[in-house]
Amino acid sequence: MRGKWILISLFALLQLDGMAQTTRLVTRDTVYYDEFVGTEELRLLSSDTLEVKHGRYSFISRLFNLPLSTQLNRLSITGNYKEGKFDGLWTYKLDEYDLSINDILDGRTLRLDYGLDGIERNAKFLYKEGIPQGRWEVENVVISNNRKQTATSAAVFQFESGVAVGNFSTRGVISKTSSTGKLNEEGFFEGLITLQYEYDGIETTERRIYENGFLINLIKLQQDEVILDLEYEDVIKNLKSLEGTIENINYTISEEGFGLLFQNGYNETDSKLTEQILGNQVLQRVLDRIGRFANNAEEERGQPEFKLTRRFKFVYPDEEEDIILGLEPRLNIMLDEFNDFLSNPKFILNKFRIDSLPYIFGYIDHARKRSQDMLDVIELIDGGYFDFLYRPNYYPNGLSGLNRPGEFSYESEKGEETAVFDLGTYVDNPMAIVSQMDEVSEVLRERTDKFLEYAFMEIRIFDQQATIDSLDNLIVQLKTRNDALYSYFQTIPTDRSFEEMPLDYRLYRVLSNNLLLDLQEKYLDAEEFEEKVKLGEELTCLHALLEDKHDDILDFQNMPSRLDKTFTRFSPNPFFERDIETKILPGIYGKGTGVLFEYYLENLFSARTCEQLKNRIQRIEKLEERLKALAADSDNPEVGRLDRALRRENIPSRIERLLNL
Repeated sequence: MRGKWILISLFALLQLDGMAQTTRLVTRDTVYYDEFVGTEELRLLSSDTLEVKHGRYSFISRLFNLPLSTQLNRLSITGNYKEGKFDGLWTYKLDEYDLSINDILDGRTLRLDYGLDGIERNAKFLYKEGIPQGRWEVENVVISNNRKQTATSAAVFQFESGVAVGNFSTRGVISKTSSTGKLNEEGFFEGLITLQYEYDGIETTERRIYENGFLINLIKLQQDEVILDLEYEDVIKNLKSLEGTIENINYTISEEGFGLLFQNGYNETDSKLTEQILGNQVLQRVLDRIGRFANNAEEERGQPEFKLTRRFKFVYPDEEEDIILGLEPRLNIMLDEFNDFLSNPKFILNKFRIDSLPYIFGYIDHARKRSQDMLDVIELIDGGYFDFLYRPNYYPNGLSGLNRPGEFSYESEKGEETAVFDLGTYVDNPMAIVSQMDEVSEVLRERTDKFLEYAFMEIRIFDQQATIDSLDNLIVQLKTRNDALYSYFQTIPTDRSFEEMPLDYRLYRVLSNNLLLDLQEKYLDAEEFEEKVKLGEELTCLHALLEDKHDDILDFQNMPSRLDKTFTRFSPNPFFERDIETKILPGIYGKGTGVLFEYYLENLFSARTCEQLKNRIQRIEKLEERLKALAADSDNPEVGRLDRALRRENIPSRIERLLNL
């Protein structure tokens, strides 16, 4: 048996020896830890292809001088790793000194006359394989005029599997605060918690009674006189309830911890909330100090968990989820419609030009705000905000703005006015806020749909009238200009017949009598908007075309004489000084400027649409260009054959086809 123990001991020694051989010491000169820079020393254990921290660890920072201050800080850390995890005792020493320089003393050796005041904070934290376990203590050493005073305990907590449990105490030397109390085995305040601090220079004591993390009583004393005795009767009632419901809302006891502030759905001004603030600050300063040492490095250690207070977890009716599934998208659609309306340039620009629009603007804007209010409630519900906060406490009178008849304001030409906003149904029952929002949203949608429909109809009518007015003005302007362009003869001179008048005059008279006046009458008589616009656009098209092409039309009558020069050739005359004049391509010229040209002119007079008139004007222009091109190519045999062929033709359509028009 003894030999067996010897073998086991030798095997253990060999294992330790092998571990020591695979552990290497690493020193790093410039390591950052928050604002501190210092030297780190650690040991790394080789494990397969990886290295993990294992064994002794230390960090010592250089003095850190805060910018533009005389404060000097320094941090040192020692501890132990076990295969990459914090294990055993870890100590933190944070020195915070305030340096005052009095003088430089002269002599063979210069000496600095200075003073140091401040505090040294020493933290001792225990871990087990990375988890807070056991006693955690913070001590303070006050430095006054270069002298250290006796160390005093600043905080003591006990941890079990990472959770603070058992008795605790804190003491602030400089702030003159203290606290004592107990955390139950789950980590929640239990029984009497005592807090001491100064308020307005007066020593104040708080005595709080907790039941399994629920605050049920808070007493404040100053000079042994009770200045506040606040009982949390709502909590006491709920804790005593056997049914597990609060006014028909089911609840359970939370397993989660919620830190220092106890909240049971109180609003921000409720004394049950505000009276906790000063006392909570006593403990919060200590927890923040511990957190500064104990946070970060999550992979190497777990964070200390301070559960402290509980809450009631409320279970709301299942049907609320079904209602919200339909209510939320409906409100989002409504909100988009409202925003589109309120940002529509047509409505903004014409807001004061249509009598009803300012009122509708105000109503829709108010509806938008109320819709957003309902969406805000849904967002809180969906996000679990009320899981641990009693929702009716937040809406004791329902949802403000929708819980009773109200008013909304709107801008009119007279200034700001107000109008009644009353949907006839309200969100006034905190116990049925979701179902009531559903009903109200339906009524609000019906009302706003009617307003939006009416507004769009009004703006459509306004736009239509604006379009008609614009057409009227354009038609009058174009007609006035054309009358001046084409009608320089008010009456036909006695020495001329109508046929002897200029082409533009004759064309405008014929088109006016046969087309423009008739079209104008139809336009004025039309009642349907689409028909009126169509007629007006046709009328403006004709007038615009006649205005644009006036000079060309006037010049059409001179086309034969212009082309006569193009189809004339001059050659030297051996007998006279005057050149011999010869006409080329008589067939092309004669038929093009005769039969076909006259045919095209007649077609101008019989045009019945803007498009027809435009095409027929273009045909005359194209004819002239084609004849010029053929004259320029008169020596081409093909052109000669075309000329001979045209001499025998008198039908316009055949001439047009032969000329490739």
